[in-house]
Amino acid sequence: MKYDTPMPLNDDKTETLVIHCGDHRFQAPIDEFLREGLKRKFFDRLVLPGGPQFLIAGSYLPKFEWAGRRWAKFLIKQHGLREMICIAHEDCGWYKDITVGHLTIPLLKERQMGDLKRAHLVLQEMCPGVAVELFYAQPKEKNVEFLSVE
Repeated sequence: MKYDTPMPLNDDKTETLVIHCGDHRFQAPIDEFLREGLKRKFFDRLVLPGGPQFLIAGSYLPKFEWAGRRWAKFLIKQHGLREMICIAHEDCGWYKDITVGHLTIPLLKERQMGDLKRAHLVLQEMCPGVAVELFYAQPKEKNVEFLSVE
């Protein structure tokens, strides 16, 4: 198979790295949020199960944490990035898989919020001077809302 896209290669520079989960249900809403809500026209991405959770997985998945941190540092350095946006989402299969027992949605959300905050500390230490913003995506009626995590 051969396919030629009508889209040209984008040579514009970005200053943003976005780290989020690969759950297909949230991809289009995340793209819209980044472009329309945050007005980021272009951005680099790290898309992994659980999104930014990999940054704090050292106690049970040290190789996963090591590789993820290395990828993030590489992109930040090579592309001269100045900000990171980390997004977690409700009903994340990765979080359901790594939790002991079955956490209900409120407890799962609480854990994800705590992990986002811990990831923020890791990113500040890893990449001093790079701004970090945290968000939590959750369904709201037929749409998705993005909440800032402080």
